[in-house]
Amino acid sequence: MFAERETTARAQLSSAPIEYLNRLKAAFPASLGHESVAPPAYESVTHVVEQLQPSEPVFCINPRELCAATRQFSSFPGRILYAVKCNPNPFVLKTLFDAGITDFDVASLNEIRLIDGLFGRAAGQFFNNPVKSRPAIRSASSDFGIRFFTADSIAEVDKILNEAESPRDLLIAVRLSTAGKDARYVLSTKFGAEVNEAVMLLQYIQRSGAKAGISFHVGSQCLSPQAFSNALAQVGKVVRKAGVPINVLNVGGGFPAPYPGDKTRNLDYYLSHIIHGWRDLNLPLNCLLLCEPGRGLVATAGTVILQVINRHDGAIFVNDGVFGTLQELGHPKESRPTKLHRRGGSTSQRMAKFKVYGPTCDSNDVLGAPFTLPEDVQEGDWIEVGMMGAYSLSMRTAFNGFHTDNIVAIQ
Repeated sequence: MFAERETTARAQLSSAPIEYLNRLKAAFPASLGHESVAPPAYESVTHVVEQLQPSEPVFCINPRELCAATRQFSSFPGRILYAVKCNPNPFVLKTLFDAGITDFDVASLNEIRLIDGLFGRAAGQFFNNPVKSRPAIRSASSDFGIRFFTADSIAEVDKILNEAESPRDLLIAVRLSTAGKDARYVLSTKFGAEVNEAVMLLQYIQRSGAKAGISFHVGSQCLSPQAFSNALAQVGKVVRKAGVPINVLNVGGGFPAPYPGDKTRNLDYYLSHIIHGWRDLNLPLNCLLLCEPGRGLVATAGTVILQVINRHDGAIFVNDGVFGTLQELGHPKESRPTKLHRRGGSTSQRMAKFKVYGPTCDSNDVLGAPFTLPEDVQEGDWIEVGMMGAYSLSMRTAFNGFHTDNIVAIQ
């Protein structure tokens, strides 16, 4: 019965998107562990402003952008894992799943439960957080059947071997440290084994009876395709020194979003560097190639609608900030496209830069870069902030009682 409702709802997507969303909402009941999968649907951001005239922030999800981003990864010659941490909204996950992303990079038991509640064993789950608690490893293995783990130290490998039961069908990927100099957010300061340590770990895993793999992450919002080539060359050194069969190669994430001011290359350039570097390694034919995009899949699919609550000279105060969905915009190099909406009136054609403060009492609640807006921006105006699909929902807090929980779909 459940499968029949899913098939009926999915069939509406191409012909009537908004009707599809409404049917999808009814097709997935609260028994999945979520109050709803499909949020209320609107034709555009402008319609959201006109119809809701929201006094609280609104987060908009565009499923067509999610599907378009998924198609861009179609030339990747392996399995694509979506990094759940980037945007764990159930509607985002369901849209990606229907578009063909049926494997997920999970980092905690709660993310595992989320994916299992939505898709059951129809989804592949890869526990790629390099540091996990023993109860999390044990539950992932015994309760959810996860047999793919990642580690970057001998202590972590031992935990996995002890808590994940039999090593017979267990696969442990060794996380390799990379330079990360071309990425906005460097990840190797926290995770990753150097070459000689990685060699030792691979040999140790093989002796244990488990299968061995290699993973790396060039850093979030990586602006150079060459970073993947460099990392794959480092993988080659490890493979040659270790002399053990490599069953999986995970090239991680880092695929950038086309944010304003960032000189990003087309995704095809990144995939080309990966494919050529992968082929040069001459790994066994049965070695599985993985990638785990997050930002590259969801960034363009999210929009935040803010309202101006005060203007003071060259600064504006808005009803969301760095403790909410604008967390990443606290970085001085982070900027997003903006558009002003005003009820019942036109705005100035002249533009100006405004410092932006969030609504909390904390002086750190200020954006790192200004918004460029019509110079007559005033209290009550709404600001549409685009390309906010990555990390906005997952990193929001309820600090000072401010919490963005109004989510809609845009078709």
